[in-house]
Amino acid sequence: MNVKFLSPLLLLLATATVGRVAAQCDSLGYRAAVYVSANGDSLPYRLLTPDTVVPGQHYPLVLFLHGAGERGRDNCAQLRHGAARFVDSTARRQFPAYVLFPQCPSDEFWPAILRQDHFGRGANPFPLSQPMSRPLRLADELLEHTITQFPIDTMRIYVVGLSMGGMGTLDLVSRRPQRFAAAVAICGGVNVHRLELLRGTRTRFRLIHGDADPVVPVRFSREAAAALRRAGASVEYIELPGVGHGSWYNAFRRPDFLEWLFEAKN
Repeated sequence: MNVKFLSPLLLLLATATVGRVAAQCDSLGYRAAVYVSANGDSLPYRLLTPDTVVPGQHYPLVLFLHGAGERGRDNCAQLRHGAARFVDSTARRQFPAYVLFPQCPSDEFWPAILRQDHFGRGANPFPLSQPMSRPLRLADELLEHTITQFPIDTMRIYVVGLSMGGMGTLDLVSRRPQRFAAAVAICGGVNVHRLELLRGTRTRFRLIHGDADPVVPVRFSREAAAALRRAGASVEYIELPGVGHGSWYNAFRRPDFLEWLFEAKN
């Protein structure tokens, strides 16, 4: 085998694959950009804007936090799950909105967490005293930056997350109890004591989890829903019988997914 010939060929194939994947991401209509903080930290993200922005009108803003499998620096993989739900013609017409998809680096996590995976039957792995993780802090800064740059209705800001992103969703809302009108946490988890900070919040919650999830124990969402109710928050808990870790497929297929989200106001 001619190794000298093979290496350039593999490089060409890899480049073509990367280009094809990037083109697929671009075809969804999310613009690629990188947020750079005041101290030089950076976070790649994608932004969807309404088809038409009417002067004087303000629009909802959705922050979407992806799962651990979509981490990286390609500014593309984070669109794998959920992004298409916001771009079909019906959604664009009925629910014009700005939608943010930041991408967490491959060696970090949205939530402040003690264990990376394999949660098993052990104790809740989310520390109470841990500060906001670096990527979640950057996503929060990106959210606030976007609010200042575009005509955003600050009474209609939402956060959605799945798996690691569902954990990040509950983490972020507990630290920003007055920011979000609605939050959807899919197969997530949180230190339930952190949810005590949400007493009096106007954020409404939808928690979704498959009862056969082998990755993130369903008890995490059961405990979070119970804690939110104790705090007086409005929460809908949906448990999916026989569904494993990919409960986001069921969540995004719900006919009321977008309607439930966008009808919420702070």
